[in-house]
Amino acid sequence: MKRGNPVLSGLAMVVVLSVVFSAGYALGLRQASAADARTEGQRMLQVLADHLQRSYIQRNLDWRKLYDGAARGMLQALDDPYTAFFDAQGYRRFREDFRGFFYGVGIFIEKKDSRLLVVAPIPDTPAAKAGLRAGDHITHVDGVPTREMPIEEAVARIRGPEGTTVRLRIQRGDRTFEVSITRARIEVVSVQGEEALTDAERRVVQDAQAAYVRILAFNQDTAERFGAQLRRAEARNTRGLVLDLRFNPGGLVDQCTAVADWFVPRGPIVHEVDRDGRTRTVNATPREKYRKPVVVLVNEGTASCSEIVAGALQDTGAGVLVGQRTFGKGVITTVVDLPGGRGATITTAKYLTPKRRDIHRKGIQPDVLAGDRVEGKTDREVEAIRLEQLRKAVEVLRNR
Repeated sequence: MKRGNPVLSGLAMVVVLSVVFSAGYALGLRQASAADARTEGQRMLQVLADHLQRSYIQRNLDWRKLYDGAARGMLQALDDPYTAFFDAQGYRRFREDFRGFFYGVGIFIEKKDSRLLVVAPIPDTPAAKAGLRAGDHITHVDGVPTREMPIEEAVARIRGPEGTTVRLRIQRGDRTFEVSITRARIEVVSVQGEEALTDAERRVVQDAQAAYVRILAFNQDTAERFGAQLRRAEARNTRGLVLDLRFNPGGLVDQCTAVADWFVPRGPIVHEVDRDGRTRTVNATPREKYRKPVVVLVNEGTASCSEIVAGALQDTGAGVLVGQRTFGKGVITTVVDLPGGRGATITTAKYLTPKRRDIHRKGIQPDVLAGDRVEGKTDREVEAIRLEQLRKAVEVLRNR
């Protein structure tokens, strides 16, 4: 989940201080100010750079590359998969996420327990045509292991100019294989209606006289598109809404709270808590509301910002959650512009649901369990799970 502007090896600086001489000395060091340590680190980096400039065997050093490496190493030392540095090229690609298209293979990915996982392939993209599935573990990108790789670096490596190729090594259950995929321009339509359904799924929705809206991600125009889709559904005089957030990796906070605001009647939508315990609460507004029954489809690919929507509707009683436990990313990352076209994402807060539940690394348990987790399943099995969950959602909607 991103905040900030439109929103999200070289020289590494690592400082390790081991003090074993005496408890008193250790206490004194612990009391040394963080400002002193920061100044010392900056001075150390400058001294090291001066030595390289004066005496390194190569005269023409790429200082941009060296300082990019230092910044990358600093953030990697935090051991936080959501705090990362981007060089200028990587930052341009990262910002593509929120404008509705990018150049790559067409997958949503997430990092969990050091594993780089496919949240979902985007339909009709090179990744989908190559057979990638939700739950696939990407172990290598162009031969580079992903275990210690920040997710932002993985995104930058997988994306690239149209027509170029990337090699991904995939672990699926007990099977490991490699696939080469040619990059293309990927259009991300963040909001879809019944056109996203199979024929069997569409019959289930239409037989129940239900409206169906799927949100793939929360981009710059998602709230506007969602409102338009919802009004079109209302014009058909449906009995209620199935809101599909399965395989939604998140996106922009303002967009997901704007979507939740359609349903939450009053009070909190989400609480944001910073490192000092200060809380910023986003409340529902007295705007036009959707008053009919709502069922929200969720699964293990429902992550980050989409969990804000799911948690808000569950806690306030505005909707019933059906499916599988969600991913469990409950932190907010702020996007920071840096000199030279570079950028960074920095974890700045955690979020709590309206009832102040912390879902980070826990996820949200749906009100009604349905289907199964899709990791390791075949395409046919995934299709059957999706249909089973949709049928359960419609059943719940009919009984509300």
